[in-house]
Amino acid sequence: MTALSDLRVVDLSVGVFEGLAGAFCAKMFGDFGADVIKVEPPEGDPARKLGPFLRHNPDSDTGGMFRYLNTNKRGVTVDSDFADGLARLRDLCSAADVVVETFAPDHVRSLGLGYDDLAEMNPGVVLISVTPFGQTGPWRDYQATELVEYAASGQSYVNGSPDREPLKEPGDESCFQAGACAFLGAMTALAHRDLTGEGQHVDVSMQEAGASAFSPQMLGAMHSGDPVKRGSTPLLPCKDGFVSLNVRHDATWEYMWLFFDDPDVAHNPRYATTADRRRHAAEIEEMLLPHLARHTMEELFHSLAPLRLLIGMTLTVDRLLVDPHLEERDFFVRSDSHGTMPGAPFRMSATPWTLRPEAPVRGQYDADF
Repeated sequence: MTALSDLRVVDLSVGVFEGLAGAFCAKMFGDFGADVIKVEPPEGDPARKLGPFLRHNPDSDTGGMFRYLNTNKRGVTVDSDFADGLARLRDLCSAADVVVETFAPDHVRSLGLGYDDLAEMNPGVVLISVTPFGQTGPWRDYQATELVEYAASGQSYVNGSPDREPLKEPGDESCFQAGACAFLGAMTALAHRDLTGEGQHVDVSMQEAGASAFSPQMLGAMHSGDPVKRGSTPLLPCKDGFVSLNVRHDATWEYMWLFFDDPDVAHNPRYATTADRRRHAAEIEEMLLPHLARHTMEELFHSLAPLRLLIGMTLTVDRLLVDPHLEERDFFVRSDSHGTMPGAPFRMSATPWTLRPEAPVRGQYDADF
């Protein structure tokens, strides 16, 4: 049994930015059992051309990002520039519980597929619209990229060293944040539909999804009146990599230096309080380096974490792929056809995540609709 097997989702997401967000939303429906129909133009979704490519073969159907985001979906091609294609698209959407789209505001309305149009055909339909800045407001028609969204959400400003320019996290974080918010919005709307019989239009702004992840810093500035400061916990080298290490409390400060067999530092009045240690952070870091150099990441993590120190290992992708904790939880999915992919974003005991057929080739299910 799967959690969402009674749902049909039409995924109209295309493109290499907001299209990724919509595809991730629809993927989670598919991963938990919904019948997801991926609709592409005849030339295919541009995301098919995004690497990495399995076995370095740049075939348009083997793009790693497309494969990951479109497993558990059936794929059809529709040319909405022609009347018969548009009629076919309307038929697909009218029979859906959820429609996910990532076009510019008003585009689906111009096709006769806006929320009012869909609700007239199916009062219980939930329309999910993912755009860079939402369906309303002075920025609603602006286009964006991952870099633009990450900066516009406020996240870049707090990322990096205080004396340097803001930085952006690598990857497509804004897309996946927005995709997760879209899935949450869709499920909330479906819960409301189960109570009332009424569908609704869920408007997802990628900027707002990113800004929601920035809430702790925003709240700090709003309540204190102080400007948000850029900064991050430094990564410190050890025997086989880097660790993050943060000592907040007096007891853990002492425990750490007892572990390093250097109790004199623990009782030095120069570092007696948290404020003292913050003031002398640079010299403390210099004292730590030779101690850290004698231990591996694993040794430090498993020794200091039980002492209630905030310590983290900086795992490379290679090490993540063989991490025993993730291996035991079967997080990664491996197969000859898929390669290796991240698995379920959360676990359900009664209706688990499952991997069904791989991402569809272009037009694979055209004959079914």
